[in-house]
Amino acid sequence: MKRTTKSKRKASAPVDLDVLIDDIGALKSDFAAIVSQIKSGAVDHASERANELLSQISERANELYDTVSEQGAVSVEAARGQITARPLTAVLLAFGLGFLASRLVLR
Repeated sequence: MKRTTKSKRKASAPVDLDVLIDDIGALKSDFAAIVSQIKSGAVDHASERANELLSQISERANELYDTVSEQGAVSVEAARGQITARPLTAVLLAFGLGFLASRLVLR
């Protein structure tokens, strides 16, 4: 009887091994599919996040540009007011700055 039990185990063992090999192959392909989905999902999520950050940066840059433009306009108007109020001082100051700049360039 022991012989038949051993022979049955040996005979059924290759069948179980084949089933296990098939199951492992199926698990391997399922795992590869899941990893692929995770990677594409992660890339999609990262891409969406990058687009959100890019739009936020763009909005902030537009706000800064508007602020600098407004401050520049205010500064130009202030300089224009000073030049109008004191034209001789403005001309002498411009001449002095030009003279200094030419001396620095000649060196």
